[in-house]
Amino acid sequence: MKSQYGDRETVGTIYRNAQLENTEVSVTNGDLTNEIMKGLIEDINDTIESKPFGDIVWFLTVHEKKDLQMKRALLRRMICTKYRPYPEDDTTVFKVDSKQEIVEFCWCLTHTSEMDQVILNPDLYEKDYFDDVFCYMHFDLKRFGFAQDGVGKPYVIPGFCDRPLKGNDKIMSSPKTTSSSLSVGI
Repeated sequence: MKSQYGDRETVGTIYRNAQLENTEVSVTNGDLTNEIMKGLIEDINDTIESKPFGDIVWFLTVHEKKDLQMKRALLRRMICTKYRPYPEDDTTVFKVDSKQEIVEFCWCLTHTSEMDQVILNPDLYEKDYFDDVFCYMHFDLKRFGFAQDGVGKPYVIPGFCDRPLKGNDKIMSSPKTTSSSLSVGI
């Protein structure tokens, strides 16, 4: 099947052909985790270094999800906005100040189908992550930099401070390290 947007195959056709060529019966999750994390760090750093809005403050939303039909595919989108995004599940958000070369962490939310598991097992997760999920489930927008006016319409809290990235003891660098101080490690 050809794409409607050019003379190329659709993603589904490319995936199907790759599956037919692959003789493996299964893939062990542990084999992919390290590569997925390296790719995520590289994608975040490449997006930050591209300075899509010049030297103004902007937000990077990382949206990752598994495809229900393509079980071995992972969709990762890097969404850059000039405005603070509204909190949604399956997103990780960073605030980037390109002029001052500062990257701050806003939040990381899992898929809504997994949030009950986090709430039921608070000792298995970091406190900040648990608090993010708890506040999201209870519509407490203050944790995400939003408040509500008199009629319930959300607005961005002026001067809201996001969280600094964790110290070097928890940072994993990607092999494609740059000299830019804007680089992120997870």
